[in-house]
Amino acid sequence: MKLPKYSFVPLCLILCSLAVTSFAADDAAGKPAPAAVPVAVPAVEQANAEAEAKAAAEAEQIMKRRDKAKEEAAEKAQAALKAEVEAHKAKKEAEAKAEAEAKSAAEKAKAEAEAKAKAAAEEKKKAAEEKVATAFEERFPELAKAIADADLSAEKKAEVDVLSANLMASSDALNEVTAREAAGDAQPAEKLEAEIECLTNYTAILAAVPSLENETLLADKKLELQTAREDRLLLAQKEFEEGKIDSDQLRELEEKYLKIDMAAEAEPVKKAAKERKEPFWGYRKHKPLPYLVVVANYRIPRKVIAEYLRTEYDVPYILLPSNPGKPSKDDQVYFSGGKKNSGELEVALPAPQLSQFIAYLRPETVIFLGDESYINPVYRLAVPEGIRKVDFSDSEWKVNTARLDEFFRRTLKTNLSDHYLDYLQDQGKRNAE
Repeated sequence: MKLPKYSFVPLCLILCSLAVTSFAADDAAGKPAPAAVPVAVPAVEQANAEAEAKAAAEAEQIMKRRDKAKEEAAEKAQAALKAEVEAHKAKKEAEAKAEAEAKSAAEKAKAEAEAKAKAAAEEKKKAAEEKVATAFEERFPELAKAIADADLSAEKKAEVDVLSANLMASSDALNEVTAREAAGDAQPAEKLEAEIECLTNYTAILAAVPSLENETLLADKKLELQTAREDRLLLAQKEFEEGKIDSDQLRELEEKYLKIDMAAEAEPVKKAAKERKEPFWGYRKHKPLPYLVVVANYRIPRKVIAEYLRTEYDVPYILLPSNPGKPSKDDQVYFSGGKKNSGELEVALPAPQLSQFIAYLRPETVIFLGDESYINPVYRLAVPEGIRKVDFSDSEWKVNTARLDEFFRRTLKTNLSDHYLDYLQDQGKRNAE
């Protein structure tokens, strides 16, 4: 008979009750209990054990199936996650590849565009250079030929190209000023400065491509340049005398348009002096002079101004003959040194040696007192190139002394104007007496 699950407890109770009843009857009759009753208990236990084992096996199967299901679900989820990661990775790789291809294409297009633009620029530059070269050859044929005939290194060629470009620019500026001058819209100083710039570049190119054929042309251009500089300085002096510019502006123009090359100018003089045992002209060697006055033998320029500058401010002067005519080889000039200057204070020398002597003195500035009625222009030409010249040639000496005070304002701080007024007062008193 198949017993229901977990019914063995009531059964045991029934069996126990029957056994007790039987034992009680046996005791009462004096007989042993039947043998079949004890056999029923192990059978029930076995059935229960089998049932429990079966139930445990079923439970174990259920647990295994559940664990397997969990493992399968985990494996499935892991596979899905892996697939998602792989898909994301593939997407990123595709995007990176596409971006790299796009970047490469853009760089290639940019490089092609730059190469194209560079080629166009080079072509444009070449065309411009050819145009400039043609214009340069048309404008300066002699110079273009000199450059073409010269055997120039790459470095020298680059230097000449820069100078040529500067010459073309300065030539254009000169043409523009000339056109404005024709229209009455340019000052003489502008044209002179443009001419000087143009000639400076021209001579620089000739100096950079030296040859025997170019020597004459170079000498001519240097002479033109020097003449233009002198004209500009004469105009500056005139502007100063008219009060259009002050002494500082005059000094700036002089420094700009004077070639300072005193060592080269004085070298022949130094060599001649070295070969002689006695001091040159009897005047011992000294430091360069800041100022040197040139004056003719007249009372006001010499006695009132030059002597006052020498005795009060240690400015030496050269005294010319009072004859304003053209000097002869027999004329004598005299040098009066400053009060602190070493060596003899008086030096006499023939007029033809004046230029050599000025170079020997090495003054920074030569000051001429008086116009052409006092000083012949030939003496102004005696000042070597590189030394600045300043003229005080107003017909009124009162104006000249005032301008001299302005000229020396930053260095000597003279009071020539007051000194000249005192001189006039003394002269007035003497005349009254």
